Amino acid sequence: MFSKIWSKFSESEFSRNVSTQILGTGMAQALPFLATPLLTRLYTEEDFATYTSFFAVASIFAVAVGGNYHLAIVLPKAEVEAIKLFTLSIYLTIAYSVAIALILPFFHRLFPDTLKNALFYVPLYVLFFGIWTAYINVSIRHKTFTNNALAKVVQALGYIIIAVGLGFSKLLAFGLVTAKIVGTIISWMFLFRKSRIRFAILPFISLRDMAITYIDYPKYGIWPAFLNTISLQAMVLVLTKFYTTEDLGYFGLTFMVLSAPLTLIGASFKDVFYQKIAFLMNARRYREAQNFHKKAAMALFLMGLPIGIVLFFFGESLFGFVFGTKWNRSGHFASILAISFVVRLVISPLSSLFNATNTLRIASKWQVLYFVSTFVSLGFCAIHLKLGLIKLMWVYVVHEIILYGLYLALQIKTLYGYGQDPDHNNQNC
Repeated sequence: MFSKIWSKFSESEFSRNVSTQILGTGMAQALPFLATPLLTRLYTEEDFATYTSFFAVASIFAVAVGGNYHLAIVLPKAEVEAIKLFTLSIYLTIAYSVAIALILPFFHRLFPDTLKNALFYVPLYVLFFGIWTAYINVSIRHKTFTNNALAKVVQALGYIIIAVGLGFSKLLAFGLVTAKIVGTIISWMFLFRKSRIRFAILPFISLRDMAITYIDYPKYGIWPAFLNTISLQAMVLVLTKFYTTEDLGYFGLTFMVLSAPLTLIGASFKDVFYQKIAFLMNARRYREAQNFHKKAAMALFLMGLPIGIVLFFFGESLFGFVFGTKWNRSGHFASILAISFVVRLVISPLSSLFNATNTLRIASKWQVLYFVSTFVSLGFCAIHLKLGLIKLMWVYVVHEIILYGLYLALQIKTLYGYGQDPDHNNQNC
């Protein structure tokens, strides 16, 4: 059964698009990783700490770029409507970046001294990231996934070249931060040259209808995205407050290693899945959409299972061999988190189903529940029960299984209900 499903999946256009995305994302991740030994010799620990803090803050702000309207660019049947959504996304990104630049200085006192100056770079990164994201979604709409893959490689190469150059020259205080921004700009310029859509200045009144039609994207998409970004850092925040710096360092390596395949497979799969499921829903081919969702989940499971098994049984020895014996504890953490890793890898990429069905309020409610339950469970165990770190991680794994299991159930219910409810059949997908 598994071999038959995998055979059909691997021969499809969807599979080829996923492979292209994975290849591009994989190279984009591998290149900075391979350059890390050089960068660690060019930059101090303080430089890396500043970059990490900058990127954490910038990532939180970046979730609201374009009012999330860029996610809707894939949906309209008419190209003129997609162009309006694209323009609306660019307008809102510019306004949002200016607002951040004006407001953020008033909150500098909340941040450590080492980060305060780097915060001035946040609006600039958010601006170009928002524009880059709009072009990425235009590319998804037109199924030019090779361009997306190449853009991510260009971004990584730009980051490495600028970071190495500034590391040697010492021309700027925040070389890694500058490299991240410039890499994003170079990648955006590449997408701009390849794009079939050109930005045109349109009166905002002409975009009003699109803003209203897809109002659920900012209304129900931004807040959950903020919560999701913070939730992903829950373990880091709890470890920082209640556990040792040493364990935080070990967990940091674990988090970095586990995030790589989640991004490589999950994010790449999600882009192509979104295009396909949106097409099927627009065509009202609901039965095909249901079968496609099922096959996609099975394909993700078959991709994630070998990684999960290796980490679960050999995580500690594998980390010790690759990173050195002092990192064995990171491998122990990875072996525990392997279970939740597989669960998240299978279910999270399929969440774009809610975008395709314009049912973002369901995802929004789940995200609020996930955010609250994550911090309540971890906080209660750390503060009141005073659990050791290993036990806390097992609590986290159980929590992930339960919450993501609920997320999958909501996806299935939404998809099957969409084909049966007459009201759904009459609304714009």
